[in-house]
Amino acid sequence: MRAWRAHAPISVVLACVLGVCPAAALAQPPPSLAALASAIIPGLGQASYGDYEAAAAHFGIFAVSLSAAVYYQHKPDFLNDDARYDSAGEREYINQTTLRRDFALRLATDTVLYSSFGAYRDARQRDDRAYRTPAPKESLSELALAPFSWEFLSRPTTFIPLALQAWAVSRGKYAYGIYRGHDVSTRDLHLYNITANEFTAVGEEGFFRGFVNNEFSDRWGDGWGLTGSSLLFGIAHTGQGQTADAVEASIAGAYLGWMHQRNGFQIGEGVALHYWINVLAGIAAIRNGGSAPLLSLRVPF
Repeated sequence: MRAWRAHAPISVVLACVLGVCPAAALAQPPPSLAALASAIIPGLGQASYGDYEAAAAHFGIFAVSLSAAVYYQHKPDFLNDDARYDSAGEREYINQTTLRRDFALRLATDTVLYSSFGAYRDARQRDDRAYRTPAPKESLSELALAPFSWEFLSRPTTFIPLALQAWAVSRGKYAYGIYRGHDVSTRDLHLYNITANEFTAVGEEGFFRGFVNNEFSDRWGDGWGLTGSSLLFGIAHTGQGQTADAVEASIAGAYLGWMHQRNGFQIGEGVALHYWINVLAGIAAIRNGGSAPLLSLRVPF
C-alpha cells in the first residue's frame, strides 16, 4: 500500500531530476520518458512506441484491480487504519474484506511499477543511442520465476542475507503480529503472503532498480546513481504495519542497488532476495499473531 501512495509524487520528482516532461507529446520518447509515462498511467509508455497490446494489458489489469480495491474498501466491514493497527505499531487486525482490498491494491500498485520498468526496458532495447549502463533484458516470466531459481538462491549475496533473516525469524526477533477475524484462516494469510509478495518483488525491483538505478547510474555514475535510487526507495516506505521505514528501506535499497550494478544491471537476483525477505517477515508476523474478535476492536467515527 505504501508504494501506491508514493508512486505519483516519486514520478513527479523523477521527471524534474531527469529533466523531462511526462506530458510532452513525442513520437519516439526516450526510455526515461516512456518509463515515467507508464508510472503515471500504466501502459502509456508502451503505447507511445506502438506496443498497444502490452499497453492494453497493463492498463486493463491496473483498472480492474484498482476498481476491486475501491469496491472492497467501501464495504461496511472494511477496517480503516485506526481500527486495523494498534497504537504501539506492533499489531495488525485483518478480516476477509480488508485482506481482499489489500490484495487488489497490491496488484494495482505493482502493475504500475512493473509497467514503468517494462516501458523502460523495451525502449532501451529499441534505442540505438550510446549508454554507459546495459539495457535491462529480463522478461516478466523470467522475473516471476527468479525467486525459485537455484542460480540466484545459491549465490552468497542472496543466501547469506536470507540466512540472517531466517535466523532472526526463528529467534523471535520480530514482535509484529497479524491477528485475524473469524472469516480469515491462517491458510488465507500464508497464501496472501506468498502471492502478493511476488507482485511486490517484481514491481519494486523493476521500478527502483531496473529503471531508476539504471537511469541514474547512466547519468551520474554508479555511486551517485545508487545513492539516488536508494533514497527514493526509502521515501516510498512509510514503516506502517510490518513494512520497513524510510531508513531501513534506504539501507536495503543500497544493498539491492549494489547487487543490481554488480549483476550487469539485471534484476533477477534482487527479485529473488526481495521476495524471500518479505515472505520470511510475513511468516513471522502470522506466527506472532492469532485469532481475534475483530468486531470488538472497531472504533466509532
